[in-house]
Amino acid sequence: MKFKFIWVGRTKCNYLQKGIKDYLKRINRYVQVELKEIKEEPIKGRPLEIIKAREAARIKAAFGNNEFRIALDERGRQLSTLDLSETLKRLPQRGYKTICFFVGGPVGLNPQLIKQADFCLSLSLLTMPHEIVRLVLLEQLYRILTIWHGEKYHK
Repeated sequence: MKFKFIWVGRTKCNYLQKGIKDYLKRINRYVQVELKEIKEEPIKGRPLEIIKAREAARIKAAFGNNEFRIALDERGRQLSTLDLSETLKRLPQRGYKTICFFVGGPVGLNPQLIKQADFCLSLSLLTMPHEIVRLVLLEQLYRILTIWHGEKYHK
C-alpha cells in the first residue's frame, strides 16, 4: 500500500515543517509515501475561482492511475479515527494500491475537484489553516497504521 499526499504550496511554518517531516518518516515505516507539493497561485487582486481552477489543474496533473482520491475539505464527511481506519483498510481489497490525499492552499480546493474525489473528508468542524490540516492528517494516518499493527500509540 502507498499513501500519496498532494498539497498546494510549501509548508512555511518551521514547527509544522518539523512535525510533518517526523510523521512522514513514521508513516514510511509502514507504507510507501509520496509527497507532491503543487505550486501555489498568487492571490493578491485575483478572483478566487481563477486561483482555485489553476491549482486544481496542477493537482489533477499529479494524480496517478488506480488511486483512491480523498479530498480534505471542511464540508467533507467527519469520521472517528476508528471509522477512518476501517474505511482505509478496505481499499486494497477493492483493488486500490494507492490512497491519495489532497489538500488545497489558503483559498481551499476547487468545488469541481472535490466532486471528482472518491471521498471528501473533514478533520473537524473547526476551521484550520491548510498547513495545520497537513499535520493533523499525517498524525491520524500514523495513528491508524499503529492500530492496524496492534501497537499501543492509539489509546
